[in-house]
Amino acid sequence: MHNHLQAHPINSPTCSSNGISLDGNDDYIDIDDFEFGGITSFEVYVKYDSFNYHSPVYDFSNGVNSDNVRLNNFSEKSDFVWYVLPGRGFSSSVDGGWNASIWTHVIVTVSGNSMNLYKNV
Repeated sequence: MHNHLQAHPINSPTCSSNGISLDGNDDYIDIDDFEFGGITSFEVYVKYDSFNYHSPVYDFSNGVNSDNVRLNNFSEKSDFVWYVLPGRGFSSSVDGGWNASIWTHVIVTVSGNSMNLYKNV
């Protein structure tokens, strides 16, 4: 038997053939709980209209600073920040990684203590 994750829209994000559009205020998608580990990767296409304070692309966690896996911009800048926080945690950042109003393809991977971030591959 295969389990399938369900995504639940919260606070009325809009969906179209272009993807999911979030208003930057309180919209988000809640995904069913799931466990992962070992070699892991996440892939997204993102288009920021503007850069707000630490706007997450995704944030999987068990609460504040508890087993977080997060990809966002830094402060109100276009810098990538990607981190995994199991216990002491580790992170990776790229200056100027995001471009406003342009679709960006991002793949992030983690394996043991190694993290990689790929842009537009």
